[in-house]
Amino acid sequence: MKNGIMILLCALWAVPLYSHADASMTMSGNVVASPCTVDTGTVNKTVELGTIQRRDVQTAGEGGSWTDFDLLVKNCPAGTSKVAATMTGTADAQDSTAWKNSGTSSNVALRITSRDHNTVYAVNSTMQVHVDTSTRSTTFPLSARIFTPEGSAVAGTFTSVMNVNFTYQ
Repeated sequence: MKNGIMILLCALWAVPLYSHADASMTMSGNVVASPCTVDTGTVNKTVELGTIQRRDVQTAGEGGSWTDFDLLVKNCPAGTSKVAATMTGTADAQDSTAWKNSGTSSNVALRITSRDHNTVYAVNSTMQVHVDTSTRSTTFPLSARIFTPEGSAVAGTFTSVMNVNFTYQ
């Protein structure tokens, strides 16, 4: 019996208590920044351009008064330094740097510029501004007006649509 127990213990000692195999694992995911919030006054914003007289838009380049407006983005997460606004819509057939009027008036278009009127924003233009780190918000100061690319404007209504897509960095 002693010999049988010794053989059994030696047999158990010779068998490994564990075994292993090599394995490789790949982990994947995404790190994203939370988006800023588009201010409720900017979502579905209507900019009233007023009424202009037909006689004031008879020569190419003439237009109504400039109307200033802002696009506001707020609640940007910490670390967001810039916001870009890409403006899309339909370009005017007579002037590709202007926005098409879909109202009943003809030979008029929408001009969008920077507040100082030095930069024209055409369809698919992008404007980029820095985020104020203390308020975690930013403002896109723009200006708009009705103008005539070629002259001879015809009286009627004026409506133009500009869509804006915001991206954050």
